[in-house]
Amino acid sequence: MLKTPPVAHRIAYCLVILGAILPFGVAPSRWVAHARGLSSTMPFIDPVLLAALGIFRVYLVAHFPATLSSLPASGVAAALRMLGLIGIYIGVVATILSLMHTFLTSRTESGAEFFMAGVYLSLIGSSGLLGIFLFEFSRLLSFEKLAYERHIGKKEA
Repeated sequence: MLKTPPVAHRIAYCLVILGAILPFGVAPSRWVAHARGLSSTMPFIDPVLLAALGIFRVYLVAHFPATLSSLPASGVAAALRMLGLIGIYIGVVATILSLMHTFLTSRTESGAEFFMAGVYLSLIGSSGLLGIFLFEFSRLLSFEKLAYERHIGKKEA
């Protein structure tokens, strides 16, 4: 009854999480964070907590193949799942581009192109996190639908 997602979905899911928590590419850039309004009130606790939760989630998804399993979706849940997977794959592309952006060696004196590329990669990369949210929400809707159907079945019996 549970449908296990393909390995490609699990890898993409893990890459989006790693791209959000690991300090490579444009992630360590303070200017990009300030431009997007992501400055933290607790600059040392927030990243450590986020990294710990992200690494734990990646461990679960990588180690246990059934972690992302869900019931077949229909209706709104199916649409959310498809939008979520599209967002996840866009986030993977942004994560890979952000990693490639790290190796950019030639910049102008002002560094404006580096800053703008970082801002755009950061904005595009956030679609991966939105995709994870939509994917997880579609899983929740599928499980809630099953629970509702079981509850109605008990009432009628």
